Amino acid sequence: MRKELRQSAKRSQNAERYFQELSAALLEEAEVSVCPDGLLHFGDTVIIHAPVVQPHKGAPRPSLACSVSVTPSRQALLRNYYHDAPLTASPAHHQPVVKNVFTILPRRSCHAPGSVLCYGDPFDLTHTAASRERLYVTSPVGSALHSGRESRRQEVLLKAESSAHSAWRLQPSDPELRLTYEGQPAEVGARVQMIQTMTNQPLVIEEEFSTNTIFGQEQEVSVGVVSRATTRAASTVALLTWTRRTSQQETTEGEQEHQQEAQQEEGKEEEAQQEEEEEERNVEERMEGLRLVLEDDDDDASQGDGEAR
Repeated sequence: MRKELRQSAKRSQNAERYFQELSAALLEEAEVSVCPDGLLHFGDTVIIHAPVVQPHKGAPRPSLACSVSVTPSRQALLRNYYHDAPLTASPAHHQPVVKNVFTILPRRSCHAPGSVLCYGDPFDLTHTAASRERLYVTSPVGSALHSGRESRRQEVLLKAESSAHSAWRLQPSDPELRLTYEGQPAEVGARVQMIQTMTNQPLVIEEEFSTNTIFGQEQEVSVGVVSRATTRAASTVALLTWTRRTSQQETTEGEQEHQQEAQQEEGKEEEAQQEEEEEERNVEERMEGLRLVLEDDDDDASQGDGEAR
């Protein structure tokens, strides 16, 4: 009996240690793409960032920023099974880590990897699990089993295969700019809406509904129409990467700096020359004044001699 209890306690300790290792692996640093031109491309690895999320009344903070991430349950993590793992929005993890990094993949053959992503282009959003398996961000349509318990909007899950339910596109968050920007390249960090092409509804972060995860309290993520009269949700997001200046931009800026320095040097030389000329004029004026004084003294002296005679 004691032996069985010891074995059970040991198994529990091993499972807990294994769980801690796996959960820590989800928070390991991950890489995102570098976009020198400041535009999004097919094949880029990005973070989906929600700039403003306002939690329900009574929350400790009135508003906060969140990053969309994949948070499997404890059982799924221990089994290394990420299928049907839900997406959540975490206010604590904004740096690129394993759980919050996604990849943009083309859905059309005309969109080659590396080509620029434009507003309106359909794409798949994938997540690479710790098992190195590629999973697709999907929102099942018309299923009561895959709807939020309180919001009643569509859940957003990971699936093993691409489908019509996993197709997304970007549109500007400002309704007045949507027709203007249609077909234009999407910029890194621009405020946009991620639209599910099948339902034409945005990806939203529930402001009123949160869920307990292995990393604590996080906001639910869903797809659907937002009615401010009933519930509140944030649909504006930004796709973030690292941006660096291209060598051409650096060269141009270097030339501009060089030109500015040359102009400053020329200005300093002109100022110095003007100061020298002004000083020479002052010296000449002083010499002219001294000469006039001497001439007056000579005139006075000659007048005195004439009177003496």
